[in-house]
Order: sequence, then structure tokens, then C-alpha cells
Amino acid sequence: MTKFLSVDEAATLLKTTRSYIYKLVCERKLPTYKPTGGRLLFDADELIDFVHKGRKATQNELSDRADAILNRRP
Repeated sequence: MTKFLSVDEAATLLKTTRSYIYKLVCERKLPTYKPTGGRLLFDADELIDFVHKGRKATQNELSDRADAILNRRP
């Protein structure tokens, strides 16, 4: 079953502030639910996915990708 979080709980999970959560919502960067028309709710799994999508590759990973592209045969 899906676990829904409040704005405060989402801010705690993402280690940020309530105002930054609202900013991300305004920019439509975070998926939200408003079942009662007023209170914002967040799916905990979707917040974790949001964090994972922001992962930056290491220098070694970037080098490996570049090598793979350069070594491809046409």
C-alpha cells in the first residue's frame, strides 16, 4: 500500500524546508496529490525516485560512457 506524506514529512524526508517543497511543487518538479482539494500529499516512493533521478555520474562513469561511444563501430 502506498504511504502518503504531508508537506512537513516530505521536507523531512528530502532534508529540506517546507518553502523549498512548495517551490518544487510550483515548478511542477514534484508529483503531488490533493484528494481533499486543499492539503498536499506526496507518495513516499515517488519522492525517493525524485532523489534518484537527480544523481550525478562520477568522473569514471562519464569516462566509461565516452569510451563506449568513441569505440563504437559505425
